Amino acid sequence: MPQAYWYGSGSLTESDLRPGTLVEVPLRTTSVPGVVVETGTQELAFVVRPITRLAPDDARVPAEWIELLRWISSYYLTPLPLVLQAALPKTATHFLFHPPKRVVKRRKVVTSTSDAGTDSRSLDQAPAHITTQVPTAPQQEAIARVAASLDAGDFKTFLLHGITGSGKTLVYLHLAKRALDAGKRVLVLLPEIALTPQTIGRFEAFLGRPVPAFHSGLSDPARRELWKQLFAGDADIVVGARSAALAPLENLGLIIVDEEHDGSYKQSDPAPRYHARDLALYRGRQSQCPVVLGSATPSLESYQAAQAGRYELIELKERATAAPLPDVKLVDMRAQLGLQGNQLLSIPLRDAVQQALDAGGQAILFLNRRGYTPRRVCNACGEPRTCPYCAVSLVYHRSTQELMCHYCGYTAGPDSACEQCGGTVFTDAGKGVEKVEENLNAIFPGVPIGRLDRDTTAKQGETERILEEFRQGETRILLGTQMVAKGHDFPKVSVVGVLDADAGLEFADFRAGERAFQLITQVAGRAGRHAGGGAVWLQTFRPESPLLNHALTHDYTGFFRNEIGTRRELGYPPFRRLLLCEMQGAKEEDVRRAMERFAVILRELAPQAHADLLGPAYAALKRIRNAWRLHVLIKGDFPNQLQWLAETAQSRMTPELPKGVKLRMDRDPVSLL
Repeated sequence: MPQAYWYGSGSLTESDLRPGTLVEVPLRTTSVPGVVVETGTQELAFVVRPITRLAPDDARVPAEWIELLRWISSYYLTPLPLVLQAALPKTATHFLFHPPKRVVKRRKVVTSTSDAGTDSRSLDQAPAHITTQVPTAPQQEAIARVAASLDAGDFKTFLLHGITGSGKTLVYLHLAKRALDAGKRVLVLLPEIALTPQTIGRFEAFLGRPVPAFHSGLSDPARRELWKQLFAGDADIVVGARSAALAPLENLGLIIVDEEHDGSYKQSDPAPRYHARDLALYRGRQSQCPVVLGSATPSLESYQAAQAGRYELIELKERATAAPLPDVKLVDMRAQLGLQGNQLLSIPLRDAVQQALDAGGQAILFLNRRGYTPRRVCNACGEPRTCPYCAVSLVYHRSTQELMCHYCGYTAGPDSACEQCGGTVFTDAGKGVEKVEENLNAIFPGVPIGRLDRDTTAKQGETERILEEFRQGETRILLGTQMVAKGHDFPKVSVVGVLDADAGLEFADFRAGERAFQLITQVAGRAGRHAGGGAVWLQTFRPESPLLNHALTHDYTGFFRNEIGTRRELGYPPFRRLLLCEMQGAKEEDVRRAMERFAVILRELAPQAHADLLGPAYAALKRIRNAWRLHVLIKGDFPNQLQWLAETAQSRMTPELPKGVKLRMDRDPVSLL
């Protein structure tokens, strides 16, 4: 693990060594790059070694960037060296000791659209219609309201609540241009760049300049080149995924967080477990610039903040095109089972897809479950095949003829003997996208079908290829997991089918209903975005569900009113703040005893912090990657007091941790599983 060390200044002056200065220092028998994070006169009980040399002046990281990392370290309970390691390029800072060359802006630039690789695309290939599209009156009003804050140099948070297809991207484009024209820099965050390949192209076409992508999947050479651009001042706008919130940008004039509700903005492991949306808000306050949070289905925390007046709410209630919102219909699968046996598509959905195909249109089918079947059950003992390292069922993947754990990657032969009884005859239970694809090929013979999930997009460039083939009409049906739900704009899609609208509702997590509503609404928004309209079919065994009926009428405010009451009653966000404490280790008894001791410490401190404890209890997924997991969930009213509780409890517990047991703390957790 990286650490912080004191060094002597040698012949260097105080002005040479401001926080953010890049230096080279001796460490053991070699010299290594480092960043100055603090200066001062200290009475030390040991002799310090002097700094070897400075990096070039124009490679200095902004002091406010160091301030941001310090805040991350404190708030997210992570040592500063680990935060620096997460924020700096993977190849450390060696390249910073060579004077960065001015980057020639070429028409062909690195614009990766995947967190797993890079892609080069010419500006000429970007969608040209964006450059001439005229904002509607509601879009113009939205632009004007944010622009007033941008021009004044004021920090303000705007929640842009626009229904799917309302043209939020065009609002972003006009605001970005205004900030750039004023000599300011722009940071644009997207939930997953791999799922929105058209976004960077739209920015490039509208702005008439290359727009670099910033994300964790960049190759080392691409990352080094991007950092050189940032230090040389050649990158005045950055579009990226979660890690782009850590980009060393100064002179920011605008920050945009698209699909602000998306859980992928939260870093889970390793530490620091930051939320990119919250980093964006901190940076907006730092830079005194507006922050725009955009979503068709805002997080309850953000929408409540807007209702309370802490954020300024801007609503786009109509689609930017003439197309109406799609007609949403529920299909009661209890009635359908008697009519169609074990078919995975209901009769109404099959008919709707066939009609769309006959009319020259396309369809998107959504099932958030990878593989062929989620469980393979032993006929002899009735037990499902499970992972030996995780407390989860193995998923059968017919394409690779293996059983796979989606948490640790363990694989086994599909017909290997049952661990419980040695049986060798099995029955597959449930359905995944592979099984649906097989079923679709039988229902619609000869119709080209694309499948978009983590398995089909494992190779670099496959995401872009699958999406482009569908966009060009080479495939007529696009089947996939949640990757098909976000940010895509396909003009010929007139039918969307959600094959299991009940999925996710059974999770032991207070956000389960919110996630399900957001996902259904987002995937439904892919239908009928242009002339001709569209329809959405939700297959469900719970047609009476209030959540689904709100989705039926595109009623976010109704969903919010129902959900916010439950949150208030149970004391969950946005009314209280959360701290999730997890004890984990390979020996179950050691983990249990450590958590029991930690719970005693927490109970002693909780009254002083006005906090309440839930647990200890086993996590919903009690064993992952051969580590047993126990949780304590802490609810608090005041962030600073919750911070004190976490730091104090951690310092008391650390000396008592048994060997092989780790304490993991997560501020503002998004998932409690």
